[in-house]
Amino acid sequence: MNLRQIRYFVAVAQTENFRRASQLLHVAQPALSRQISALEEELGVELFLRLPRGVRLSNAGQVMLQRCQALLESLDGMVEEVRGVGRGLAGHLKLGFIEVAALSEIMPASMRSFRDRVPDVQLELLSMASLTQIEEIRARRLDGGFLYNPPRGDPDVVSIRLERHPVYLAVPNVSPLAQLSSVRLPALQQERFIWFHRSASPQYHDQLAEAIRVAGVHYNVIHHSESEAVMLALVRMGLGIAFVNARQARRRPDGVTLLPVDDLQVLIDLHFAWRADEISPALRRLIALLGELAEVDLPKGPS
Repeated sequence: MNLRQIRYFVAVAQTENFRRASQLLHVAQPALSRQISALEEELGVELFLRLPRGVRLSNAGQVMLQRCQALLESLDGMVEEVRGVGRGLAGHLKLGFIEVAALSEIMPASMRSFRDRVPDVQLELLSMASLTQIEEIRARRLDGGFLYNPPRGDPDVVSIRLERHPVYLAVPNVSPLAQLSSVRLPALQQERFIWFHRSASPQYHDQLAEAIRVAGVHYNVIHHSESEAVMLALVRMGLGIAFVNARQARRRPDGVTLLPVDDLQVLIDLHFAWRADEISPALRRLIALLGELAEVDLPKGPS
């Protein structure tokens, strides 16, 4: 039994006439009759009752028709699904994101726009640290990710910069610093700091530490954390102050003031990253959309 015989059988069953079925299929009637006879011989049953004018399905033929129609419908669905995946109009994307990236302008906008444009691509979003995303992308467990300050010169992972975010100083409302509209680094001498682990973002950590060193500020680190949410919670408790992404202003906890730092030139770059050697059609559509929204040129390379 082959797919051609199944299609021939369905045509004859629906028309109840070999001549009309042969015209519909653009097949010579004798050839069509031979294929149906071969199918019946293989199955060992009569599928049609031959009448003086036309044919009628036997009981076995009625069951055969139901199963064949379901098979053809499933086959047509598979073909459309495969074509959709090949064109980037269907499929599945597994994306990482660092939590604060959801407070940016471009990540929420890109997710909404992508769903509107290609609703049949399933998006799976997983929250994780930036460097963890890089490792997951490199290991092909993520298709891409929204992250901050990716390592430079990585041969396996490429990225585009989407936004640049300034760094603010988080202080408890009970601190005298909270009465200021902005602050400068020399005013932070001997303050107690809640800092973040260098392993979370070596590039950002080193830039920030160097800017403070150049300003001649001596500070006391009382706690390290990998999460800005934890850092803000500790600031709210009055345990110290902390440098955080300015986008945290959109979910600033009560009891905390965020201040611009006038003489701090460090910026945090939000990127979208992916493997340089493996881009699915759906991912290519997402990258193109991000490039459009961010108004940046996409890197050239293998896809």
